[in-house]
Parts: sequence; C-alpha cells; structure tokens
Amino acid sequence: MQCGTEWVLEVVDARNTVKRNLAPPDGGAGTGAPYGKLYTRPDLSDVVAMAGRLPPPPAGQAYHLWLTQPGQSGPQLGGVLAFNQGFGLLVFDTAKPGPTYEAAWVTLQPPGSAAPTGPTVLRWQGN
Repeated sequence: MQCGTEWVLEVVDARNTVKRNLAPPDGGAGTGAPYGKLYTRPDLSDVVAMAGRLPPPPAGQAYHLWLTQPGQSGPQLGGVLAFNQGFGLLVFDTAKPGPTYEAAWVTLQPPGSAAPTGPTVLRWQGN
C-alpha cells in the first residue's frame, strides 16, 4: 500500500476509519490546549497521527508517537511527528491491515530515542 502525506485523506476520510482522540495527560482540554488524533482503517496498513496546538519543541527535542498493541511486551515507536507551526503529522505503514492499539501517546524527547522517556504531551488509552 502507499504511505506518505498524499495518502492521509484515504486513511482519515473513509466510512470505516477508526479515530482515537489524544488529549493532555492531565485532562486539560479547551481553548489553546494541545490535542491529537490517531487514525486507522481495518482494510489498510497505514496509520495517520496528527496533533495540533503543539508548542515548538526545544532544540534537540522532537515529538515522538509511541504505541502499544494487544499481546505486545512493550511500547513501540510509531515515529517522529513532522512539526510545522504548532501542527504535527506522522504517516506510517504497519505492513499488516487493520492495526489495533491499546494505547498511544506523544512524548517530547531527543530524536533517536529507543524508549518513551520524555514527558507525555498527549495520550489515549483504550478501554
């Protein structure tokens, strides 16, 4: 399957899209608070993550998306969000259609990090 920014609408704008809302871990919401969304489809292996109202990352830091899947022993890195004027975007291919997740969170930490060690900016936890 194709994967890249040109594929975003195919993932986010379909009848069968699964959308998960990411919010600040302290429950803070409202005007000016960061927010995000994680999109998957049962028929595609592509995943789209978007975040808005993010402050610029400090020098040497980037926004990372971490995910846990059922039966997985620990978190995996989805990738680093491309950042532009408060907006972050990440599109990646899981190689298997219909990825499912138990949790997703965005951290702020140095690029190349192998584990989620930075502060959590946004989080979604499944039921």
